Amino acid sequence: MKSKPEQPCLYRYLRSILGLLLVSFSFSFTGCSGDEVSPTSNTSVPATLNSDILSVPLSATETDRFLAVTGTTGNQYYAAGFTTIADDSQMAVARFGVTGGLDTSFGSNGIATVNVAVGTGKTAELARSIIVQSDGKIVIAGPIEHDTAATGDGARDTDIAVVRLEATGQLDQTFGNKGITRLDLSIGKVTGTAFRGDTAWGLTLLPGDELLLIGGKVADGADRSDSDYAVMKLTANGTRDNTFGTNGLVTLDIGKGNDNPRTALVQPDGKIVVSGHTSDAGVVTTVLFRLLSDGQFDTGFGRDGVVNVALLPFVAEAYDVALQGTNLVIAGYGRDTSGGTVDIISARFLSDGTWDKSYGDGGLTTIDVAGQDDRSRTVRVLPDQRVLIVGQGKQTATTQDGVVVLLTPSGQRETKLNGNGLALIDFGGSNDALFGLALSPDLINAVAVGWEGVNATDSNPTNNDDARVVRFTLSFPS
Repeated sequence: MKSKPEQPCLYRYLRSILGLLLVSFSFSFTGCSGDEVSPTSNTSVPATLNSDILSVPLSATETDRFLAVTGTTGNQYYAAGFTTIADDSQMAVARFGVTGGLDTSFGSNGIATVNVAVGTGKTAELARSIIVQSDGKIVIAGPIEHDTAATGDGARDTDIAVVRLEATGQLDQTFGNKGITRLDLSIGKVTGTAFRGDTAWGLTLLPGDELLLIGGKVADGADRSDSDYAVMKLTANGTRDNTFGTNGLVTLDIGKGNDNPRTALVQPDGKIVVSGHTSDAGVVTTVLFRLLSDGQFDTGFGRDGVVNVALLPFVAEAYDVALQGTNLVIAGYGRDTSGGTVDIISARFLSDGTWDKSYGDGGLTTIDVAGQDDRSRTVRVLPDQRVLIVGQGKQTATTQDGVVVLLTPSGQRETKLNGNGLALIDFGGSNDALFGLALSPDLINAVAVGWEGVNATDSNPTNNDDARVVRFTLSFPS
């Protein structure tokens, strides 16, 4: 899979940063070396990525990151993640106005925080997903500590919290229990050096403002300590919808390996597609499964509703899934050897779950930035069916940047972006990354979120990662 690594080079010019930035600093976008594919004579000149960066440090000295973003009408955006205060992680949401600055009418100067599990050393709490309901209320979800008073292994057990905020940033007291729905699906267990408990990744809005939560739980059985997929449906106000699955819950156990949930989408016909991956005996395989609107498995998809395929011999994780017409495009990362580095990958599946071998190179697109570890986190399909992916890419063993990848509808690198379909975004840290991605409702811009990161070897001993937002135009040459 790994051919000659691409060597990054500086972009030919930089664009000035938006005037309303909270903190100003220089940044650059990098592409590839002289090995890049040259445009043909009838192809327009490759475009660079014209972008604005917003620095949003949520705490002065401790770690804060954005993991998810969503856009609303009027081209406002909400970013969700976490901040840390006195070694206590808290869910965090920020709202940005049309011009790109924080909307100070939301929360406290544009930022709202929720601390469900209070206590020093309680660092499992974070918001991994965010949606906005039709009435403007904001819902976030993520893992939290089960018992903040527990010690030993009991202190590592986790539950799931779903939180709703008013448009002002205050907790919505009509949702769940005073704004919070807490879900305890299983008792955490130790397995080797790891501890497994309940977790939440994706949150999807259903018709009628109902909520679909994508998470995981410890497998049932005294002899089991691996994890299973857990999909739960909540009403618009945060209670279990018992008409879905069994008491609002659908679980999937693939063998006895660890099942890792990620995201979900709702097809126009109401069917639900969930993405993730499964690890068994050291091999990580890509998983998609499709449910009917009532939580039953769609037997017309894959095998009894489930696709479990080894896109690569050793590791192939599906971090996100998006619709491309009636097909499904995934993005993630993987490797074809038992050790070594991982690369960004993308693949396409037909509407019945069949792996589409006409996509990419024999069914798989691989992006290796410079022979180091590269990972993608979120994928969106543009109106012209091109594929937009964000994640992180390494230029050296100690330098990581956010990465934006643009593919043609058939999964080839889109050379009309920087000649090779790739742009690296340097936030100024040694461990920068992009995680979440949203398209503006008017489909003019994209907004990606992540963080400026530091490594343990950096001069700052407190790992003071800072949240970042980047906005760029979608007017790539066609």
